[in-house]
This record gives sequence, C-alpha cells and structure tokens, in this order.
Amino acid sequence: MKQTIGILCFLVSAYALGQSQLYVSTPTVAYNDANGTTQIGVYTRGAYLENIEKINKDVFKVTNAYAEETYILDINNLKKTLSAEDTSEASPNPIIDFDDYYGSPHLFTTVGGLKVRKAPNHQAEVLETLYTGTPLAIDYYPYDKEAWVKVSHLGNTGYVPVKYLGKRPNLNNLITNYKKATDPKDQKRFIQRIVELGWNSSQDETALALGVFAEYADKNNRPEKATIARLQAEVLKVSPNNEEIADKIENMLNQQLFGFTLNNVLEPRKGFSLATLEKSLGKIKESYSNLDDCALGDYESNIIFHTAECIGHDVNKTYKLRIIEIKNDAGFKINNSIVNENTTEKEFLEIGKGLINTILPLEKAYQIAAGDMVYQFSFAEGKLSKVELIYFC
Repeated sequence: MKQTIGILCFLVSAYALGQSQLYVSTPTVAYNDANGTTQIGVYTRGAYLENIEKINKDVFKVTNAYAEETYILDINNLKKTLSAEDTSEASPNPIIDFDDYYGSPHLFTTVGGLKVRKAPNHQAEVLETLYTGTPLAIDYYPYDKEAWVKVSHLGNTGYVPVKYLGKRPNLNNLITNYKKATDPKDQKRFIQRIVELGWNSSQDETALALGVFAEYADKNNRPEKATIARLQAEVLKVSPNNEEIADKIENMLNQQLFGFTLNNVLEPRKGFSLATLEKSLGKIKESYSNLDDCALGDYESNIIFHTAECIGHDVNKTYKLRIIEIKNDAGFKINNSIVNENTTEKEFLEIGKGLINTILPLEKAYQIAAGDMVYQFSFAEGKLSKVELIYFC
C-alpha cells in the first residue's frame, strides 16, 4: 500500500513539474509538432504561457484556448520571471516591439470598424469595435493569414482576424487614395478609415481628417454631419492646454459662470441643499461611503438619486453634484449660456469652443478639464444627455 501511494505521489509530482507557467524572454518560433516540422507562428517577448507542458528535455507543448497546440524547441527562451537583463532580439516583421503609440509588442488595426470578439469566430459576441490605427498588444502572431489572434486593448482581451492587423496606416496616403477614388463605395471606405485614423492621431491630424470628411459630407448631402465635423476641427485647433483651461475654469467658477444648474439656478461652490435637490430629483435612493473613492474627503459620502449622484457632506449637509442626467430641470452653465436637454451637439460646440480640450468620438462625448478633474458632456441622439464630473487621483 505504501509503495502504491509512493508511486502515485511520484507521478503527481512528475506531472506537476511538467506543467508550468513561463514567460517568453525573446521572440520565439512556434512549431506544429515536437519535431519542428513547420513554423506556424511566433511568441513575442513577454508572452505569458499559462498552459505549457515539458514533454521531453528539448520540447515544450503549449495548449492554447480556441487554437491548435504549438511546440517550442528553443526552451532556453522560456523563463519563470523576466528581467531587464534578459537578452532579447527584435521581433520579426510585421510585429512592432515599441513605438510612440505602444511600449510592448503590438500591431495596428488596418481597417475601419474592426470588431473584437469574445471567441475567434464571426458569430461570437462583439466586445468592442475599434477604429483604424488602434494599437493592439499581441503575445502570439500566427503565420496563417486566415487565423484569428488574441489581442489586448485597454485591459480587455479578445480575438480579431490577423489579416486585419499590420503597420500603422498613413493618413496622407489614405487621403490621396480617397481623392483618387471614383467609385462611391471606395470613397466611403476610405473616408471611414481617414476619420477613424484621425481620431487615433494628433489633434492637428484629427482636424485635417475632419476637414476631409466635411467635404465628403457636403458632396453627399449630409450638411449636419459636415457642420459638426468643421466645428470639431475648429474646437481642436483652439484647444487649450491643461494649465490654461484650469485657470479659465477657476475664474469662471469665481464669477459664477460655470457649473451644474437646477431650474436655471447655479450650484453654489459648497453644493446644493438637500431640499433643493429633492425638489428636482426626488428622494435619496442610496447613501454609502467608499474608502477607495479618492473624490471623497472626510465626512463625505456618495448620495444617489434616480437621475443623479452627489457627494454629500455628513456634517455640513451640503451636496455637490457629480453625475446628472440632463432632463427636466437639470442643466449646466457655461459662461452666459445654460445647456440642457434641448442643446444640440452643434450648439454645444459653439458654446464650448475654447474650453473643450478632448473629444471622445466613440463615447459621443466632450471633456473640459479643470485641474485634477474633467467635466464630461455626453450626447445621445444629437442632444445633451448627461454631465459627469470625473476625478483623477
């Protein structure tokens, strides 16, 4: 019996030693079998191999979710931990090790509206849709051009067809190709890529792309789209830096020219009274303190209404709006104008020009910075729908 248990323990220990989690210290070729018959891809530096098994002294087998097994013969490239002292070669083309856009191995989306899916097939759930020129971190690059590849973006992981990844598209080349195109379908395809790449570029390039789109919109009887694009370009051209905008907003606050409003009444610097809030927003739904919320100071709590969130002072009994849906009596004062649920995107851009310093096209939102905070103005169906004060700590 003891001998049997001993054998079992040995087998379990041997299996445990065979299973490991290792890092790739330098770009490493993946093969289709343990004999290294065919190269099928490459693992990038920093790739974390979670399901890896040493099948003999010279070969590791990697089991990949949703993909075929791969084999690594360059076992000296695998480490339990990575170190800055590790020697690493440059990744093979087309992989980009680092550039001005991303600091680890990556590729860029080369088509417009690329969908990242939960699994590597066209029927899987869409996790997000990416603009042209978005950098995506990769830990493995398959040589099969019809394969899917796992990518990471803003902390999320999903899958895209590898054929839609490559070097970053060039905005000027896209504009040239658009101007040469005569087929309406080609023009539409190029203009989508131009606008999306513009949003993934510097503000000057974004403004250039918006100008090209405005011309396209004019030619295709979309005057409202053209107007918005031109206004967005103008806003970006006069966008203030963080220090300038912080001073502007502070002066406007002191002059009572900036802030949340209820029934056209500007929020006092210390906040509204509970009676004022309840008159417009109804009764409090929830109140709680979050120690991890850096926006909360001593004796402060999050106060939740049906359409708003406040920071309430437990002693002073004052309440400062933090998030509010723009409806009924709610609004926001900018200089001598109050924007509300009837305010269009065009009107907001005209009012906020010189203050807006960030445009978030995917979120359909605009931001005005104020020191370590930003006010975010979100739009739905062309009208202002929500204003949120976001704190950075």
